[in-house]
Formats: sequence, structure tokens, C-alpha cells
Amino acid sequence: MRVGVLTTGRQDWGILRSTCHALARDPAFQLVLIAGGMHLAARFGRTVTMLEEDGLPISEALSWIPDGAPVSAADESAEALRVLAAAFRRQRPDALLLVGDRYETMAAAMAATLERIPIAHLHGGEETEGAFDNALRHAITKLAHLHLTSHETHAARVRALGEDARAVHVVGAPGLDNARRTDLPDRAALEGTLGLALRAPVVLVTLHPATLGDDPAREAAAVTAAMDRVPATYVITLPNSDPGSAATRAVLVAAVAGRADRVAVDALGERRYWAMLGHADAMLGNSSSALIEAPVFGLPAVNVGIRQRGRLRGANLIDAPPDAEAIAIALRRALSPAFRAGLAGTTSPYGDGRSAARIVEILRAWTPPHPPTKPAIPVSA
Repeated sequence: MRVGVLTTGRQDWGILRSTCHALARDPAFQLVLIAGGMHLAARFGRTVTMLEEDGLPISEALSWIPDGAPVSAADESAEALRVLAAAFRRQRPDALLLVGDRYETMAAAMAATLERIPIAHLHGGEETEGAFDNALRHAITKLAHLHLTSHETHAARVRALGEDARAVHVVGAPGLDNARRTDLPDRAALEGTLGLALRAPVVLVTLHPATLGDDPAREAAAVTAAMDRVPATYVITLPNSDPGSAATRAVLVAAVAGRADRVAVDALGERRYWAMLGHADAMLGNSSSALIEAPVFGLPAVNVGIRQRGRLRGANLIDAPPDAEAIAIALRRALSPAFRAGLAGTTSPYGDGRSAARIVEILRAWTPPHPPTKPAIPVSA
């Protein structure tokens, strides 16, 4: 089976990496790896190098984000749809594996639908009420033919959307497979890469615009003001290409200027990011990583605002409104030894770090429908 896999940036490569390696090793599959979007953009760290370092052959490298002034999400999506449809015509995969909820992922799902390519979808059925990603995720579910969910709660939601129960599987969050890696850099190597001494406490900061939330610059300003009130070493990963990212980025970059205890990077890359999770004392921001990956390390996380509202959460999470003092109070609590000690023995609600093997087994047993039809949606009386 020729399985196309689309990755568009740092936000999904960590999720897809273990599955891509498993597919590449399995003689039953031919991996068609398509990299595009933020992976090819200099201002987002040109993270396509992560794929190259992993030794996986890239079938298509597609650019749809211009190097000049940012374009609208609608224009970016339109260009992504155009170039992806052309790539699908060239590569003709038997099925396409997509993850998540971003607008370029929705463009890929639409392109695959128009090119009559069945879709397998990872992380469907989840909720993030503070971002329009929520609606896009559910729309991709309705375009998909195979559903690989991270939790039974999410599988139930996919079935409630009218999807065939036989096509819905719980595999866990494949990003957690990275916890089993043995090639992560140590603290000294991280310090050398960052040019920053990781003096405790260390806080990993990732803040993206909440696309259905408040003014992103105001939310970012609340986070940086809280950072000013809580002494720590701050490692900031800058936001992805969402509407409002330029304003968020500007505030975060300004907060680093002239500070020897802070650094901002476009992207850490998967190895360094997972290493940072192991060396950090807390997380701050609104990334899904705080809910999915951080519990593996028993890592406290302060979740700011509404971006992740509705998503399944573990005991490590402390919610705070986008208010500087409220965030500072939450961060002090997260950094307290008592709170961290209380997380001993906790696990992520999103799985056990063995998702790739489950995904490959399900794909091996799956016959992608050609043409890609779906059973009729049941209607209750």
C-alpha cells in the first residue's frame, strides 16, 4: 500500500515520526512522505531538516508560505490546496494519513477528497473550543474514512458524528512514542544549542494565538508580564503560522531582549523539545503539549486562556485566565515542590507511547475504499 503522510511543521512531525519510521520499515507499505508549509519557511525555523536528520526520504517538498510579508490564512490555505492536489496527482497514494486540525490540513483533506484519495485521520474527536481548529478537526473527520483516535472519549465523539463504528479505533497519541527515544541531548548539549545556562527553575514557554479568543498581543503581554514577576530561566518556542502569530511573536521576542535568563527560538526540533520536557520544571502557555506530552514527565503546566478548553486534561494542568497576576500565581504554584511531588506516578491520559505499532497494524488490515465512499449516516427515529 502506498501511504501518503503529510507533515506541515514542528506541530505534527513529533506526532507522525514514529509511524513514518514504522511504515518505512514494513515491506507491506511504501511511504510517500510529503513535507510542506512551515517546514519549508525560514521564519518558522525551516524544520524540514528534522525529517532529513531522521533519514526518511521526502517524496515531495512543497512551499506555500511566502518568505515575505505574511499572507492571510485563507490565501495560505488556497495555495496549499492547489500545490497539494498537484502532488497527490503526481504521487497517487492509495491513502493519505493526516493529523489534527490546522487549516492547511483541512486544505489537504479537501484536495484528497477531490482527487478521490481515502483519508486516515489521527487525533479526531478532540475539542479545543478556543480555536477555529476545533471546527476544522470535525470537518476533517467527516472527510476521513479511517479514524485513529487518542482516547475512547474521542472515539465516542467521532461515532456520535455519524462515522462508522467499524472505522473508529483508539490508538493513543503517537507523539508519546517519543518518550521511548534514546537519542535525546543532555542538559549540557541543550545549553550549548540554546546559548543559555539552564539554571533552575526552568520554564518552557509555548504560546499560540487563540484564534477564537482575545487579542493575541494582549494575551502574550499578560504571559510576559507574569514572567517578569516569577524569576526563572525561560525557554520560549515561538508560535506557528496562525492568524495573530506575528503580534504574539513580537511580544515574546521583545520580552527576551537584554535578558541573560531567557531565549526565544523558532523551533527546538523534536529531539531538543523532548529533552527540554525532561529538564524543565514547568510549562507555560497554551500548547496541546502541556496536556498530552507533559504528563509523561510529571511536568506541571500552566494553561493560559481558552485555546485548549474542552480538551482532555491530566492532574499536571493548572488553568489561568490571560491576566498577568493570575498567571503568575498559577506559575508559582506549578513551580512549588509540593505540586510537583503530587504528580509522582501520574501518566498521560493520551496513551502509553506504543501507538505506531497499533496504527501500522490497523493500516495493514484496512482496505482503503476506491472510490472513497462511506456508509450512510444513521438517522435516529
